Amino acid sequence: MAGESKLLRRRVVGPEAIAAALDRGASIPLLVCRRGDLAPEIAAVVARARALGSEIRFASERELLRLSEGAQAADVLALEGPSTRPSLGELMGRAGLVLVLVGLRYPGNVGFIVRAAEVAGAAGIVLAESWTRAERASAMRFAMQADRFFPVLDATAEAAVDAARRAGRRLLALETEGAASPWSAALEAPCAVFLGGEALGIPAPILAGMDACLRIPMHGFIPSYNVQAAAGIVLGEWLRRACETD
Repeated sequence: MAGESKLLRRRVVGPEAIAAALDRGASIPLLVCRRGDLAPEIAAVVARARALGSEIRFASERELLRLSEGAQAADVLALEGPSTRPSLGELMGRAGLVLVLVGLRYPGNVGFIVRAAEVAGAAGIVLAESWTRAERASAMRFAMQADRFFPVLDATAEAAVDAARRAGRRLLALETEGAASPWSAALEAPCAVFLGGEALGIPAPILAGMDACLRIPMHGFIPSYNVQAAAGIVLGEWLRRACETD
């Protein structure tokens, strides 16, 4: 992971730019284009990307507008970056921040964190909880289906700890009992940040295996932030440092 950019993904807009990315051998795991008849230049780049193994998705103008920058929807966009479906070991071996959500049960909380992590450019998320298919789908709806664009893996907390250790990641917990603040921690180094469930937090055996326990300062009467806000604070601090050093 040393020497790699911490920001792993970028949006490529338009058939010419996508063709140029393919020309230089860029990894394009996903291409999104407008539903309906395609202009010849778009059909050509879609066919080329499909032949190279890219996933092709068709979207409405409204969805494309959400994925585009500016006032107009692009007709075709591509995701440049590594595979969105790695193994747990592969994910932990990449550059960038990994969040591990342990025991979170509210789909809204999980969905917010997944979306925020993708937007911030994190490497991926591990969901350490037993979800039904319907519960997971509900969480991804809150996330605006951000799992299409980066890894959201299901694994136990123990497996996440083992994979992170093997990859050389530092293990950080975010808990109210933590000693250091996120802005004093080495977030720019390869790390996995564990966040606990809304009621019980991170289980003691997992917490005992962390390298450090972080705490976001609080000055109100209520003794904890919502886990969405806590994750957003950590992601914002990590992104600030990643942008300064990228």
